[in-house]
Amino acid sequence: MTRFRLVVSTGVAALALVAVAGAADAPAPRPVVTMTAQVSPSRRPIPRDVPLTLRLHTLFRSVPAGGDFVLQRAEYLFGRGARVNGALFPSCSAAKLRHAHGRLSACPKGSKIGYGVGTGRAVSVGVTSSGRLTVFNGPGGRSIVLNFVVVNPALINATFEAPIVRLHGGRYAFKLVTLVPPELQRILDGDVVVQRLDITTGATRVIHGRRRGYYEAASCPKHGGSAIHGDFRFNQGASATSDLKVVC
Repeated sequence: MTRFRLVVSTGVAALALVAVAGAADAPAPRPVVTMTAQVSPSRRPIPRDVPLTLRLHTLFRSVPAGGDFVLQRAEYLFGRGARVNGALFPSCSAAKLRHAHGRLSACPKGSKIGYGVGTGRAVSVGVTSSGRLTVFNGPGGRSIVLNFVVVNPALINATFEAPIVRLHGGRYAFKLVTLVPPELQRILDGDVVVQRLDITTGATRVIHGRRRGYYEAASCPKHGGSAIHGDFRFNQGASATSDLKVVC
């Protein structure tokens, strides 16, 4: 009987060691970001100076599942297939929208350059919901202003600004840097985990009899199209990158 107990105890101990070793070898969750994009018009190649519309989709997930990563900063670098004409369009400022308590009609006609949807999960209550994103041309065309409205699980109306930095040399023409405001990182005393961002940007107006675009086609790179690079920073010291090329 004593020998039987010894064998059973030894077997249980061995199984426990295997379980601990397996847990130790399991990879820790990390954020993974995937981007896809489409450019209109659909004609290829797109003639130079034609106004463009960009649809950019960014998907966030944890690999393996279980990591609740909070997006704090997003940086997008855009290739030389397009130029930005923000200076040609009316503009609105984050301060003006905040003063109007997020009332979108406070921005001048023609300053809206895009729209979108963001989807995320409120960890503390386990609710997944989407919010409406509206994009405006920032002061002097040197930034974009974003207004994000969430209704469920709590009402949030957040306005923030993302500067546009023009780059010289290399494969990228400009970058857009967004710092996620605190009210979009936590809600109801819990973290907000972003799952998806779908944003469409592009606008036109007639100037001196010619239709001009917020984006206009430039010289499309010959090898594979115009590059887009994303660099994303999260809480817990985590980060992720994503790359794609848009056929132009």
